[in-house]
Amino acid sequence: MDDKRQRPKSNWAQIISAVVGVLGFAIVTMQVHMIRNNFREAAARQVYMSYSESELRHPEFLEPDVKALRDDRLQFVRYKNFVAHMLFAYDEMLSVYDHEEWHRSFAHEIRHHMDYVCFEMTADDDATYFETMRGLLGDLRKACPAKPAAGS
Repeated sequence: MDDKRQRPKSNWAQIISAVVGVLGFAIVTMQVHMIRNNFREAAARQVYMSYSESELRHPEFLEPDVKALRDDRLQFVRYKNFVAHMLFAYDEMLSVYDHEEWHRSFAHEIRHHMDYVCFEMTADDDATYFETMRGLLGDLRKACPAKPAAGS
Protein backbone atom coordinates (compact mmCIF):
# COMPACT_ATOMS: atom_id res chain seq x y z
CA MET A 1 0.00 0.00 0.00
CA ASP A 2 2.84 2.41 0.65
CA ASP A 3 4.01 1.95 -2.94
CA LYS A 4 0.71 3.29 -4.27
CA ARG A 5 0.89 6.43 -2.18
CA GLN A 6 4.45 7.28 -3.18
CA ARG A 7 3.85 6.81 -6.88
CA PRO A 8 1.52 9.81 -7.29
CA LYS A 9 4.05 12.02 -5.50
CA SER A 10 6.67 10.81 -7.93
CA ASN A 11 4.42 11.63 -10.89
CA TRP A 12 3.78 15.14 -9.56
CA ALA A 13 7.50 15.70 -9.13
CA GLN A 14 8.10 14.61 -12.72
CA ILE A 15 5.33 16.87 -14.01
CA ILE A 16 6.65 19.84 -12.03
CA SER A 17 10.19 19.12 -13.28
CA ALA A 18 8.96 18.99 -16.86
CA VAL A 19 7.02 22.27 -16.47
CA VAL A 20 10.04 23.98 -14.89
CA GLY A 21 12.25 22.64 -17.70
CA VAL A 22 9.90 23.92 -20.42
CA LEU A 23 9.58 27.27 -18.65
CA GLY A 24 13.37 27.52 -18.35
CA PHE A 25 13.79 26.68 -22.03
CA ALA A 26 11.21 29.32 -22.97
CA ILE A 27 13.03 31.95 -20.90
CA VAL A 28 16.39 31.09 -22.47
CA THR A 29 14.84 31.19 -25.95
CA MET A 30 13.32 34.59 -25.21
CA GLN A 31 16.67 35.90 -23.95
CA VAL A 32 18.45 34.67 -27.08
CA HIS A 33 15.82 36.41 -29.21
CA MET A 34 16.22 39.65 -27.24
CA ILE A 35 20.02 39.50 -27.48
CA ARG A 36 19.78 38.94 -31.23
CA ASN A 37 17.43 41.91 -31.63
CA ASN A 38 19.65 44.10 -29.47
CA PHE A 39 22.66 43.12 -31.57
CA ARG A 40 20.84 43.90 -34.82
CA GLU A 41 19.75 47.30 -33.48
CA ALA A 42 23.27 48.11 -32.26
CA ALA A 43 24.80 47.04 -35.58
CA ALA A 44 22.31 49.14 -37.56
CA ARG A 45 22.97 52.17 -35.37
CA GLN A 46 26.72 51.69 -35.79
CA VAL A 47 26.41 51.56 -39.59
CA TYR A 48 24.21 54.64 -39.59
CA MET A 49 26.66 56.51 -37.33
CA SER A 50 29.44 55.61 -39.74
CA TYR A 51 27.39 57.07 -42.58
CA SER A 52 26.72 60.21 -40.51
CA GLU A 53 30.46 60.61 -40.01
CA SER A 54 31.03 60.28 -43.75
CA GLU A 55 28.55 63.14 -44.26
CA LEU A 56 30.78 65.32 -42.12
CA ARG A 57 33.93 64.22 -43.95
CA HIS A 58 32.40 64.67 -47.42
CA PRO A 59 29.84 67.50 -47.34
CA GLU A 60 30.41 67.97 -51.08
CA PHE A 61 28.49 64.72 -51.66
CA LEU A 62 25.39 65.72 -49.69
CA GLU A 63 24.00 67.89 -52.48
CA PRO A 64 26.34 66.91 -55.30
CA ASP A 65 27.00 68.33 -58.72
CA VAL A 66 26.92 64.90 -60.35
CA LYS A 67 28.02 66.22 -63.76
CA ALA A 68 31.16 67.76 -62.22
CA LEU A 69 31.79 64.57 -60.26
CA ARG A 70 31.55 62.47 -63.43
CA ASP A 71 34.28 64.66 -64.96
CA ASP A 72 36.67 63.71 -62.12
CA ARG A 73 36.91 59.92 -62.14
CA LEU A 74 38.38 59.63 -58.64
CA GLN A 75 35.78 61.97 -57.12
CA PHE A 76 33.01 60.07 -58.90
CA VAL A 77 34.26 56.78 -57.43
CA ARG A 78 34.26 58.40 -53.98
CA TYR A 79 30.74 59.69 -54.61
CA LYS A 80 29.49 56.25 -55.68
CA ASN A 81 30.92 54.79 -52.48
CA PHE A 82 29.29 57.57 -50.47
CA VAL A 83 25.87 56.76 -51.99
CA ALA A 84 26.42 53.02 -51.48
CA HIS A 85 27.29 53.74 -47.84
CA MET A 86 24.12 55.82 -47.46
CA LEU A 87 21.97 53.09 -49.01
CA PHE A 88 23.60 50.44 -46.84
CA ALA A 89 23.05 52.53 -43.69
CA TYR A 90 19.37 53.07 -44.48
CA ASP A 91 19.04 49.43 -45.51
CA GLU A 92 20.29 48.37 -42.09
CA MET A 93 18.10 50.87 -40.25
CA LEU A 94 14.98 49.94 -42.21
CA SER A 95 15.60 46.24 -41.62
CA VAL A 96 15.45 46.93 -37.87
CA TYR A 97 13.20 50.01 -37.67
CA ASP A 98 10.82 49.96 -40.63
CA HIS A 99 9.11 53.12 -39.40
CA GLU A 100 7.69 56.09 -41.26
CA GLU A 101 10.28 58.42 -39.73
CA TRP A 102 13.13 56.47 -41.32
CA HIS A 103 11.30 56.36 -44.66
CA ARG A 104 10.89 60.15 -44.57
CA SER A 105 14.54 60.63 -43.65
CA PHE A 106 15.60 58.38 -46.52
CA ALA A 107 13.30 60.20 -48.99
CA HIS A 108 14.77 63.52 -47.88
CA GLU A 109 18.37 62.40 -48.38
CA ILE A 110 17.98 60.33 -51.55
CA ARG A 111 16.39 63.19 -53.51
CA HIS A 112 19.85 64.74 -53.95
CA HIS A 113 21.12 61.52 -55.52
CA MET A 114 18.33 60.70 -57.95
CA ASP A 115 20.53 61.34 -60.99
CA TYR A 116 22.87 58.62 -59.76
CA VAL A 117 20.04 56.25 -58.77
CA CYS A 118 18.28 56.75 -62.10
CA PHE A 119 21.22 56.59 -64.49
CA GLU A 120 24.14 54.85 -62.79
CA MET A 121 22.68 52.11 -60.57
CA THR A 122 21.36 48.85 -61.96
CA ALA A 123 18.99 46.17 -60.73
CA ASP A 124 22.09 44.08 -59.97
CA ASP A 125 23.22 46.83 -57.59
CA ASP A 126 19.83 46.69 -55.87
CA ALA A 127 20.22 42.95 -55.24
CA THR A 128 22.79 43.66 -52.52
CA TYR A 129 20.13 45.23 -50.29
CA PHE A 130 17.26 43.84 -48.25
CA GLU A 131 13.75 43.67 -49.67
CA THR A 132 12.56 46.98 -48.20
CA MET A 133 15.42 48.93 -49.79
CA ARG A 134 15.01 47.12 -53.12
CA GLY A 135 11.35 48.13 -53.09
CA LEU A 136 12.20 51.75 -52.27
CA LEU A 137 14.77 51.93 -55.07
CA GLY A 138 12.28 50.39 -57.50
CA ASP A 139 9.66 52.94 -56.51
CA LEU A 140 12.17 55.77 -56.90
CA ARG A 141 13.06 54.65 -60.40
CA LYS A 142 9.41 54.90 -61.45
CA ALA A 143 9.81 58.68 -61.12
CA CYS A 144 13.05 58.82 -63.13
CA PRO A 145 13.07 60.97 -66.26
CA ALA A 146 14.06 59.47 -69.58
CA LYS A 147 17.78 58.83 -69.90
CA PRO A 148 19.47 61.77 -71.64
CA ALA A 149 21.02 61.18 -75.04
CA ALA A 150 24.71 60.27 -75.04
CA GLY A 151 25.81 63.65 -76.43
CA SER A 152 23.79 65.72 -73.94
